Amino acid sequence: MRAPERKEGLWGLLEALLDPKAPSSLRLRGLRLYAGFLLVLQGGVLLLLAWVVPRASHPFLWALALAGGVWLFAQAEAASRTEESLAPLLAVGLGAALFFFLGVMGLLLWPWGFLLLLLGALGFAHSWRRSERILLGRNKA
Repeated sequence: MRAPERKEGLWGLLEALLDPKAPSSLRLRGLRLYAGFLLVLQGGVLLLLAWVVPRASHPFLWALALAGGVWLFAQAEAASRTEESLAPLLAVGLGAALFFFLGVMGLLLWPWGFLLLLLGALGFAHSWRRSERILLGRNKA
């Protein structure tokens, strides 16, 4: 009996990402599609918010931004250490949440808040890279 054929295109890649028995190359392409979509969507929303978010400068906002960023980063790291098949999706999603949260806080605390936006982008990139290593079976660190 023949194995069922996979759908081609975007939906086929996302379907392969959810299937732990799918080839790792398709799952990796699906993860890149998912992460790229989140990055573009949230980056676009941040660009739109840049026009309407008021500028504020308060030390407690810095503390809130850093505490929230550390918490989201810790959640993404914990998700990447689980043995579940959806761990890469969860880690990338939490990394994207980190990027968006620190981006909004960076808009509030502009101009020095730009550093928060960069920190969020680095956290997202780290979560993305870690998720790719999970899919490839090289998640040792």
